[in-house]
Amino acid sequence: MPTDRTEFGVSRRRALAIGGAAAASVLSVRGIPSLGSGGSETGTDPPPVADDSIGRVHDLGVTGRGVHAAVLDPTGFDPTHDAVAGRIADIRQFGAERAVVEGTTHGTAAAAAVSSIAPDVRLSLASFRETGEFRAATGWARDRGADVILAPVAAHGAVTSPRSPVFRAARAAAESGSVVVAPAGNAALGHWQAPFDALADGTAADRRLRIRAMPGGDSVAGRFVAWLVTDPPLGADLTLSLLRAVDGGERWDLIAVSRSVDRRAGRRLTADLTPGDYALAVRVEGSAPADGAPTSRVEVTTPTHAFVSPRPLGSVAVPASVPGVVGVGAVGRRNDLEDVVPNAESGPAAGAVAPYSGRGPTVGGDTGVDVVAPPRPWAAAGAPGTSAAAARTAGAAALVLDARPGLDPEGVTRILRASAGDVGRPGRDLSAGWGRLDAVAAVQRARAR
Repeated sequence: MPTDRTEFGVSRRRALAIGGAAAASVLSVRGIPSLGSGGSETGTDPPPVADDSIGRVHDLGVTGRGVHAAVLDPTGFDPTHDAVAGRIADIRQFGAERAVVEGTTHGTAAAAAVSSIAPDVRLSLASFRETGEFRAATGWARDRGADVILAPVAAHGAVTSPRSPVFRAARAAAESGSVVVAPAGNAALGHWQAPFDALADGTAADRRLRIRAMPGGDSVAGRFVAWLVTDPPLGADLTLSLLRAVDGGERWDLIAVSRSVDRRAGRRLTADLTPGDYALAVRVEGSAPADGAPTSRVEVTTPTHAFVSPRPLGSVAVPASVPGVVGVGAVGRRNDLEDVVPNAESGPAAGAVAPYSGRGPTVGGDTGVDVVAPPRPWAAAGAPGTSAAAARTAGAAALVLDARPGLDPEGVTRILRASAGDVGRPGRDLSAGWGRLDAVAAVQRARAR
């Protein structure tokens, strides 16, 4: 049996310098997919979840008391942070990544966001580095009897199928009776996909995916990470190539090619970019079985950069895309929405959803996103993303369980969906799911049933 070698190869000092959820964008790996989540925003915030109303809910005695929430994060936790001190039942380290650290890490901010919504929730915190350790951490949380498991990570490069160890770990946790909450990921602007037959017949074989900096960035310079995934897997040999424009785009030099990291994951490409014009190209060698090509999707994702013409639909990440997991997107700022990617196939109801926020559908045709939520307040430095939105949703799930003890995970998910405020076009959609999280309405609905 192969050994999982997913590692989160960013130093904690580097992660803290980047700050908060944005750090997850550059969490590189030396194995299967990167489990991280980040995003970048500029502009004016929409009104946050009505914290004064949440305060009134707390005054009624609905505070998450008696509810046990686990937070699993690669960056560790500061147990002395005011928002979590006195609420921690235990902290566990899986692998080499320290669980107890100084400073407001991504993990600390996620735990703080949960407790800001559910101040009396009991917290179990775990750090991990590799995919095998993520599986062990989710198993530990299940064994500890966690009612809610927050995994504020996005496994770019994983497939939404039982072939993926991240999929299996999240699915097992959801089936064990825990409400599992995860971010939709912040790579919608760095996502592109096409059916394999479009590549095989040459329609998209020579297409160059032009790379640009994330919104708010002024240069592409820095660490670049991209993944190439086919799902279901193909017999054809696909390679992702990084090209740099020379002579004003008259020709393109090959800079790097992707490498296979594990039979259960995609191909990974990494490079350190200097200022310039870059593009990715998918090359097809050989052919896939005739019965497999029409149903296979070829997907390219970069969590560190954006494409000039992304295809955001289908960008929801594992584990949020796993059936039974509550997938959470982020609400965008008012003047940082569709105008940042005028050529994007953004899909319906994108107007109030952050442009970087992962969208459905999943490979299986599910929506992938259950609700969207504001990513603020966020205790860590840097711009928050869908991890922050997922943490607030996990806190809301804890309030629902406090208001109605014994409710199963499907019941909690139904309440979060039914109480959400519609966003964009009427009804459920691939960008916002069932709508914007309304923790107060969710508690009211739970108490009324």
